[in-house]
Amino acid sequence: MQALEGIRVVDLTTGVAGPHCTKLLADFGADVIKVEPPGGDPTRNVRPFAGDVPHPERGLLFLHLNTNKRSVTIDAETEDGLELLLGLIEQADVVVEDFDPGDAEELGFGYEQVSANRPELIYCSITPWGQNGPYVDLGFRASDIVLQGMGGPVAATGSPDREPLKLGGSLALMQAGLVGAWSVAMTLLRVEADGEGDHIDVSVHETQMGSRDRRTTSLTTYAYQGTPSSRRGGVAGLVLGGGAQPCLDGYVNITAIGPKIHQFVEMIGMGHLSGDERLMQPPLTLDPAFVEEISTAYLAWSMSRTKREALIEAQSYGMLSGVINTPEDLVNDPVFRGREVFEEIEHPVAGTFEYPSRPLLMGETPRQPASRAPLLGEHNAEVLTELLGVSAEDLPLLKGVGAI
Repeated sequence: MQALEGIRVVDLTTGVAGPHCTKLLADFGADVIKVEPPGGDPTRNVRPFAGDVPHPERGLLFLHLNTNKRSVTIDAETEDGLELLLGLIEQADVVVEDFDPGDAEELGFGYEQVSANRPELIYCSITPWGQNGPYVDLGFRASDIVLQGMGGPVAATGSPDREPLKLGGSLALMQAGLVGAWSVAMTLLRVEADGEGDHIDVSVHETQMGSRDRRTTSLTTYAYQGTPSSRRGGVAGLVLGGGAQPCLDGYVNITAIGPKIHQFVEMIGMGHLSGDERLMQPPLTLDPAFVEEISTAYLAWSMSRTKREALIEAQSYGMLSGVINTPEDLVNDPVFRGREVFEEIEHPVAGTFEYPSRPLLMGETPRQPASRAPLLGEHNAEVLTELLGVSAEDLPLLKGVGAI
């Protein structure tokens, strides 16, 4: 039995954040019913496409974010469609939605409306700014780069001589999806304990500002020292021997903290400096000529080695170090291969690809083989007849009036 087996989720989301949330729930056994408009989740048409052939069943982002789900098409703006959707929600333990605040209520399936007779229902809303506040009132729109810039580490990312840099991919949206899945799992425990569900309000903006791995440290530093995060130059700007360093075949990241700096200079052939007291000073207070001397020796050392050779040598000195992997490196990583991190899944339109599997292993609930992302409306008959009792004869009629 999987960890979330027996939990049914109605997924009303599109894009990245909501689908990532529900994907995580599906990966651990929840029955996730993805409700798409008749035209499909717009992410179906987002590049890149399998084989570089534009097609709503070949969008790689969609294929990744929607494994282990079932797809039904419902137009909730029609009377029949709304009735079908409300019927599905009645059968669900969890609803996840990403409509603009107020839109779900206007359409007839807001939290207060669908939970009036179901206090155990978990209703998770994932939106850029949350359900209320000045940005909501002003109708602000947002994308991943906007949300990273307003709530994330962009101010401290990149070269001090250039514009700030966004972190790669849809990091803000993916992290918000992770927070959403965690919050649903946490609320399921409360439902089990006392039967009380909740309306979970996930603001992508707040997941960035309050992230333990990023902004929280910067905000704490500013609160105590008044020093804002910024883009720094020099050798990583923070520690000698820190930051990405070029090698013969890529990059390595070595961090020599505290006393390890003395071993670092020995490693790069600057052993005569190993007892130099200046090594223990904050790098930003050092004479630039001294930093340049070490940087030049470090570059000569790294450029005479592959990144793996540099990694092994740095580790032998007891220094924090790691290679900077390319996508090809990650896919072929022997540790990932040994732990079966990637899984081959066949899709009838897109073809066969290797997908990242669920992000953790559970000893008592072994990972089950993943099912592919669904075709648009693939499970209309299965879900509507199984859960709502719609007859097979009525399905064409519902399609004819635009409800599905």
